[in-house]
Amino acid sequence: MKRRLSPWCRQLILILIISLPSSAIAVSIHGTVTFIKKPPLVGIAYVPAEQSSIADAEIDQLDKQFTSKMVVIKPGDSVTFKNSDNVEHNVFANDVAQSAKFDVGLMPPGEEKQIVVDWKENSIVRVGCKIHPKMRTYLASIDTPYHKIIEFENGKQQYSFTINNIPEGSEVLYFKVPKYDVVAIDITDSTSWTMDITKKNKIRGHVTIDKK
Repeated sequence: MKRRLSPWCRQLILILIISLPSSAIAVSIHGTVTFIKKPPLVGIAYVPAEQSSIADAEIDQLDKQFTSKMVVIKPGDSVTFKNSDNVEHNVFANDVAQSAKFDVGLMPPGEEKQIVVDWKENSIVRVGCKIHPKMRTYLASIDTPYHKIIEFENGKQQYSFTINNIPEGSEVLYFKVPKYDVVAIDITDSTSWTMDITKKNKIRGHVTIDKK
């Protein structure tokens, strides 16, 4: 036999729900990214947060490739580069605009090198190998747990992503692709948005966001 809540109990529950801070009520973001032509390598969607629990990052090298197209690392934390390949590598970055410059030197097979991310926050820095110019990955110095890295593929124009448990009071979502214009979406004034993805002000695709 089911017990019914008394009117007093129902009213108390309603008061408790209303009194919850906005940060205690989570929402989800569902996105669709569509490119008109060939997509880039990787992108990231994220919602800024006051606190984060992002751990130190790690990127390996195998078959003359980085094993990740992008990693997220909190500014001031460390990223470890491994060499699981059977050849030497030389990992480096030189991004004057973001004040990011490092060179770990030669890395024989089996070696590890660690660097500290001490450049601009909310930036994306390209990392390469001086020995193998076609190798590339990206470090996103972003301090938020509410992010989604989207790896793109040749021959595929449309991608979907979801970011869960975003605090209700969040105000903006950023969508960033290296060398593309930044997309900033105000997520307070509606529940659905479509924005152009541009590179040097030329439309390259669209991103649609739904908040639930």
